[in-house]
Amino acid sequence: MKAASRTHRILVALAVIVALLALGNPGLDDFAAYARNKLEEAPGAVGFLAGLLPGLTRSYVLSNTRRSNFGVFSIYRIDPGDPRSVSVLGIAWHFFPLGRSLSQPSPRPRASEPHAASSAI
Repeated sequence: MKAASRTHRILVALAVIVALLALGNPGLDDFAAYARNKLEEAPGAVGFLAGLLPGLTRSYVLSNTRRSNFGVFSIYRIDPGDPRSVSVLGIAWHFFPLGRSLSQPSPRPRASEPHAASSAI
């Protein structure tokens, strides 16, 4: 009987943890606020403009972010079609950059890398 009681307690504890993680899964508005703050910390013109135009920054982030919601956590991707895009994990009311941070400048293409051909027709 003790093994069943122990298993039951473990299952209840796991259920509570999953429920707390689901409640703490930040939404897109939370991410927009996080991204705006990180962009304001960026050096140079990006940080200056983000601080000067917070509404425009929020609008840009919301319109260029794809959220993959996994219930207990989400992955946010800014500019998902761009190879220099930024991915961020949102879990338990917090955000963690996956790779390059939002406040770091984008890497510039090297001179040896081919440039995308213009498709003006």
